[in-house]
Amino acid sequence: MKIKSNSNESGNVLICVLGAILVVSLIGANVLRNSTTRLNTSSNQVRAWKEALSAAEAGGDMAFAEIRKTLPGASPTPSPSPWTGWTNSGTTHVSPVTTFGSDNLKARTVVETCYFDSSGVFHPGANPDPNANSWYRVRSKGTTPLPGLKRTGMDDTLVNDGHSHFAAKGSTAMQDITARGNGDSTLRKIDFRYDHFVTTYGNDWDDPLGTRNDPAAIGATPQISRRIEQIVTPVTPFFDAAIKASASFYGLGSAAMLDSYDSRKGPYVFVANDPTNPRYPDSRHGSLQIGSSTATVKGMLYGDVATNGGTIVGSSQITGTIDNNVPFNLDDYHMPDTSTWAYQPAGAGAGKLPAAVSSSTTLTPPVAGSSNAPVYYVISSLTGALTVNPTAAGTDTYVAIHVTGNISSNSAGITVNPNVHLKVYFDHDINVKNNNLINQNPSLANPIAGNLQFYGISPPRDANGIPQWTQTINLNSGTPSTLAMTFYAPSAEVTLNGNPDFIGTMVCKTFYGNGNVSWHYDRALNNEGEVLDFRIASYVEDTR
Repeated sequence: MKIKSNSNESGNVLICVLGAILVVSLIGANVLRNSTTRLNTSSNQVRAWKEALSAAEAGGDMAFAEIRKTLPGASPTPSPSPWTGWTNSGTTHVSPVTTFGSDNLKARTVVETCYFDSSGVFHPGANPDPNANSWYRVRSKGTTPLPGLKRTGMDDTLVNDGHSHFAAKGSTAMQDITARGNGDSTLRKIDFRYDHFVTTYGNDWDDPLGTRNDPAAIGATPQISRRIEQIVTPVTPFFDAAIKASASFYGLGSAAMLDSYDSRKGPYVFVANDPTNPRYPDSRHGSLQIGSSTATVKGMLYGDVATNGGTIVGSSQITGTIDNNVPFNLDDYHMPDTSTWAYQPAGAGAGKLPAAVSSSTTLTPPVAGSSNAPVYYVISSLTGALTVNPTAAGTDTYVAIHVTGNISSNSAGITVNPNVHLKVYFDHDINVKNNNLINQNPSLANPIAGNLQFYGISPPRDANGIPQWTQTINLNSGTPSTLAMTFYAPSAEVTLNGNPDFIGTMVCKTFYGNGNVSWHYDRALNNEGEVLDFRIASYVEDTR
């Protein structure tokens, strides 16, 4: 019998098969691993990264809605009232953690009242100037959970670049470290164990759970957080424009001049042609905004001009830019809510005004009032000379007068003495001599335009939307004629005669000026006047 010998060939085949299976398995495992990693990166992490920003912006939107509730005379009355449900401490408002969406997005927002001084330096807290409006800083953090394994994604190796990428938790050095690696967790700031915003800024940016042993710890689920900062500015009638006319404009005169200054830095001086002067940056903001295509600009204008498809006549004397594609309109102006004002009924005696001022009258209010709650009077007309004194020497006194008829006649006028802040609301017309409107606050030599403000109540409209009467403002020649005041009358047709030295601003429907006026816009008016709305002045994302 023949015995069959064992062959080495079958063993070699088995080894080759097993080796092939191993190689294919390794390739498959590597492909699966890379595919899973890329899926985790391209799907989960990218989605979470975008959703975190959406959550932060949603928090900012909620804060902006609360800010708009603070508008004076908001109609209908906001319900609930501003900052309801928020944690409020002084001028800082902190929202509760808001969870929304199917992916359990979270947002938390901090709103701080703030202001900028005359040098542009940021300060937290309310503006100390009682005539100025405050701004808001809105910081909103959005967080989205990151499902899946705790993996960074692609490449997360550190770079040997000599820079710091890590700091001890809570170290102030963390605020100066903007990169933690070379991969996706650097780009997308994935938090696996600790919230990097909390370690950078402290516990205030964590969920308000003070009993946790480690507020920076995020728990078992990784997350992505993004934070944005928005600066919200009040929209006032007088922001950065000497004259705003929603319809036609003609003026100011062939020898006229329009420039600007900042009264917070001192009395007016002409420096628009002196770049070496430290006040030069404030001297070329004497700008015009014209809402129609009819615009004849005369005189020297140190500022910009914006029109709605207009053709500027006299553009050779405009130092700034000309933009003919800036449509804008002015909404009707209505009498603000006076329910919190210190109303004084008509009468005779100290601290009173008659029902109509028809002769020389001096008013000394019984109380000082405040910028938000002035001493309030209602009269039917003003045809005499009215002088307003402070309630006591050196005491800032805030007065509001509503004239339901006209301010008109050769002797009609208003004198504002030092420490008086007067707002005049008028329903019909103004027809006075320039020299009968006198602003002596803080002094006759250096008046501040914001201390004498005129507001034209828009005429009611009929069923067809047509105003029931035409409102006019006529400022006529008279010497001496230094005018320091503001006008916000979006429905009024304005005529300015003579050659006055005008300090302030004018907002109207149409403007006609035929004199050689020297017009100086006061940049301090940027923050003054009735708040009409709010807008977002800047938007940045915190990349730390």
